[in-house]
Amino acid sequence: MARRLENRVIVITGASSGIGAATAIEAGRARMKVVLAARRVDKLDAVARRVEELGGEALTVETDVADDAQVQRLIDLSVERFGRIDVLFANAGYGFFEPVVDTDPDAERRIFDVNYFGVTRCIRAAGPVMRKQGAGHIIICTSIVGKIGLPYYASYSATKAALSNLAGALALELEPQGIDVSALFPVGTRTEFFASVAEQSGTDAISENTPEFMIQSAEHVARRVLRCVRRPHPEIWPSLLGYLGIVLWTLSPRFYRFCFRNHARWCRKTMERSAATPTAKSATSAAPTREPSRDAESAEEPSGTKVVAD
Repeated sequence: MARRLENRVIVITGASSGIGAATAIEAGRARMKVVLAARRVDKLDAVARRVEELGGEALTVETDVADDAQVQRLIDLSVERFGRIDVLFANAGYGFFEPVVDTDPDAERRIFDVNYFGVTRCIRAAGPVMRKQGAGHIIICTSIVGKIGLPYYASYSATKAALSNLAGALALELEPQGIDVSALFPVGTRTEFFASVAEQSGTDAISENTPEFMIQSAEHVARRVLRCVRRPHPEIWPSLLGYLGIVLWTLSPRFYRFCFRNHARWCRKTMERSAATPTAKSATSAAPTREPSRDAESAEEPSGTKVVAD
């Protein structure tokens, strides 16, 4: 039986843009009570206004998921305002493209601190609330690259693979307590991230090398998330083609290597073009002048890091 969404409470991290913002707006359309968490408060306020225009109720909480105290404050304020938490959508996350051997160790630690440990912080804070209620639903935004290794995005792929396995294990741990766990596996998604990558690094390898049929809108992904909230199931695949691709690549590792060998070649060519362009060189060598736009609300990346996201 489908669950009614009206008046249910959903907490969304990374809610200032992209999939997070689209899900918040879709939840508002369903007349849910929406807690929006991110670092960019001005953007959160704009999303909150849209949620309330559609008939939902909104609370914005400035939150950096890399900070234990801020995550606990997010959960405490959510319960204080609405009395419960029905759904936690752990969506905050970011990525960068860089060869493994050239990746700054601090950048590698930071991406795990946000993408993986940011999610477990939220789960540890919200879990006791859901246990006390005897019900709840945790949705973890991983990625199609959580099922495969994407060349030049190894650190990002590794965090998403960790989240995929986390979701599977957590689902079995929490099932006896009435708490559902779902993993979301989006493919490339139209958000402001692509423009941010080009602005910050002088190039945009993801959108340049991703076929149009593998790009989806954030609104499409958000509708699939809300469908899962109504009828929980372990995995959410917004792209049937992406799901079938994973099945095929799993059955035929040689085919996977063939496909992604081409991807690696495209990335190398993109990086070579970027390095040969004076404006790109200055963009990648200069420290970012503003926070990169992304679904994740994380710390700024070291200079030269090229930021991407689902």
